[in-house]
Amino acid sequence: MDIYLVPVGAERYELYCEVDDHAARRDNDRRAGWRRKASSLFHAALHYIEDERRRRLEHAAAEPRTRLQRLRDRAIAWLAERVAEQRLLWHLRGQEAAALHHPHDLTPEASESIVRRSLKHDSGRHLRWAVAHTLGYLAALPLSFWPGPNLLTFFFSFRALGHLLSWLGARQGLRRVQWRFSACPPLTDLRRLPSMRPGDRGALAREVAAALDLHHLDTFVERMALGSP
Repeated sequence: MDIYLVPVGAERYELYCEVDDHAARRDNDRRAGWRRKASSLFHAALHYIEDERRRRLEHAAAEPRTRLQRLRDRAIAWLAERVAEQRLLWHLRGQEAAALHHPHDLTPEASESIVRRSLKHDSGRHLRWAVAHTLGYLAALPLSFWPGPNLLTFFFSFRALGHLLSWLGARQGLRRVQWRFSACPPLTDLRRLPSMRPGDRGALAREVAAALDLHHLDTFVERMALGSP
């Protein structure tokens, strides 16, 4: 698994990867017990969210939307953004080794310290949110007996599972993953973003993404470093 330590500001870094979701799902399906069942349920919900978001984007201009449908569309888009933020940790759950590509002006020791600090923060944060959303799911459970889809139970169950899988991924990265470190000069170029003119920032992000053969790195950089919605 290739992971990139992306500089997104002064002394700020974010972990980034691009992974084949279908291959990762096949690996998870070989697991036994409750983790396999939870992963299967979660991936079914994940595909539903991504299919709904794709359908909304394809037909948004052709179909008039009611207020309720627009609210539902915004909820789906919000969940899709959360999916993008947590995908790396979900895939990290099944890894025993990972290659960390870091800016060439960082030593492997400094890079490891940043990664471990980030994973410790993510571990505590996702565990707290997993508990909070589980309580929300239990509170909304009585509404599941009402006819029609129960968006509240779907939302809380999906978010609880997502945070649980993220916590497991962060814990795996801290306890079991063997990290290999590799200097990556193109990542160092991203340090120039804050001092560049807005019109030039996107071009640099796309240039670095092309150099590393990463299809969505420029979008990630714009969202995390440049404050784009």
